[in-house]
Amino acid sequence: MGYLRSSMQSKRASVNRLNWGCGAHVADGWINSDVKDGPGVDLVADIRKGLPLASETLDYAVSVHALPEFAYPELQPVLEELRRVLKPGGVLRLALPDLRRGIDAYLRGDTDYFQVDPDEVKSEGGRFIVHMLWYGYSRSLFTADFAEELLARSGFVEVQECSYQTTLSDFEQIVDLDNRPDESLFVEAVRGPDPANAQPGPYNPGVADEPSLQIVEMAHSTPNDELRGHFRVEQDDSALQLVGWVLGLNAQVVGVEVLSGSEVVASASPVVERPDIAETFPDLPGADTCGFRLAIEPSGRGKSRLELRATLEDGRQAPLGEIEVMTSQGRRKGLFRRFG
Repeated sequence: MGYLRSSMQSKRASVNRLNWGCGAHVADGWINSDVKDGPGVDLVADIRKGLPLASETLDYAVSVHALPEFAYPELQPVLEELRRVLKPGGVLRLALPDLRRGIDAYLRGDTDYFQVDPDEVKSEGGRFIVHMLWYGYSRSLFTADFAEELLARSGFVEVQECSYQTTLSDFEQIVDLDNRPDESLFVEAVRGPDPANAQPGPYNPGVADEPSLQIVEMAHSTPNDELRGHFRVEQDDSALQLVGWVLGLNAQVVGVEVLSGSEVVASASPVVERPDIAETFPDLPGADTCGFRLAIEPSGRGKSRLELRATLEDGRQAPLGEIEVMTSQGRRKGLFRRFG
C-alpha cells in the first residue's frame, strides 16, 4: 500500500480544501461538493443534513454563489456546518452576488449589467429583479455588512471584505475559484474558538444515535498507467455510497473493491451503464458499462484508511484512490462490516 500512501501525501491539498456548492465548476486539488451529482463532483451531499466530513479537517473552504440558494432561516446553520469542518484557525471565503452593485446599476439605468435576456424581460425593474434572484434559484440577497453579520453570528472571527483575487489569509490559492468579479462581493472569515460549554456533535444531529461515518481525507489515484476513472462519495442515512467509473487502459476491469487493511469490506463489478464514458473512451473495452456503486457501513470506533482498487481481467490490480474515515458506533468491535 506504499504507493497509495505516497499518493495521499502528495495530494494532501486536495483533501484539505473544500469547493462547496461547486455545481459544474469543479477544480483539481479540491474536494468538490454539491447537492447534485455531476462530472468531477467528489462529494454529493445536502449541507442541511450535514456534510459527511469529519470535524476540524479542512484548512480552508470556498463557496461561490451557492449560499444565496438558501432561505434566511437556513443561512446560519449552513455557515455553522462549514465552520465545523474547518480546522481551528481555518478560513472560509465566500463569493456572493452584491445587492448594492445591482441597486446602483438599476438606479443609473445600466441594464447591460443584468445578465437577463432582454427579449424575455424588457423592463429595467424586471431585469434587475430576475438577475438578483437569478430566475428564482436565489432565495437570499446579500450586502457585505449582512454577510459579515451572519458569519460573526455563526462563530467566525476576523470577518473582512476582500477584493477579487485578493486574500487576507495565508492561503494564496484560496482565490483560485474567484469569478464573476463585476457582480460579486468577496468576504473571508476565520473559524473562531468554540464556546466554553460547547460539546462536539455528529455531522448530522438529527441522527445522533445512528451509525456515523465521516471523511477525514480523500485522494484519487487516477489517471495512472493502468486506469482512467473517478469516484465520488454520496451521503446516506446509514452508510457512505462510493459511486464512480473505471476503465483499464491495457486490460478490462472486472471488479472494484474496498479494503480496510487486508480485509475486503466492499466489492462490486463495474456493470452500471455509462454512455457518457463510452462516448469519451470509445476504444476502451467495457466503457459502456464501466460504472460501479459500493456501500460502506460503519461499525466500531476510530479512524481507518480505506483503499479503493480495481481488478483487471488478467489478474493485476491497480489503485483508484484512498479515503481516510472516522467511524463511531457504540457496541461493535469491528471497524467495518461487509456491505454490498
